[in-house]
Amino acid sequence: MICNPELIVNGTYFNVSQCTDCHRVGLYYKNLLVGFNPKQFMAFAQSFSEINFEKAAVRFPDDLEHIVVNTCHRDIQFTFTKAEFEEFRETCQKALIIVKANQILRVK
Repeated sequence: MICNPELIVNGTYFNVSQCTDCHRVGLYYKNLLVGFNPKQFMAFAQSFSEINFEKAAVRFPDDLEHIVVNTCHRDIQFTFTKAEFEEFRETCQKALIIVKANQILRVK
C-alpha cells in the first residue's frame, strides 16, 4: 500500500506528516524518514518533551554538545545540538496535538 501523506507540521529541518489512509506518522529529519504508528508517535513525542538537554548532552567529535535520542526502532537514534533539540521538541509537540486530534475525529 502506498501512503498518502498529509503535512501536519513543517520546521526548518523537520517535517511531520500523517497518512490519510493508514494513519502512519512520518517524521522527516534532513534526509531521514522514520515511520511510526500513531500510538508509537504519541509515546515518542510525549517522552521527548521530558528530556533535559543539559543533563543528557555529551560532547561529540565536532566539539559541540549533542543529545542522543532513541526512536521506537532499536537501531535508529537521532543526534541533536541544543538548537536542533529545541526545534525538534517544539515540532513534536505541535504534531502530537494534531495526531491526537486526528485520532479523536476518526473515532466519531
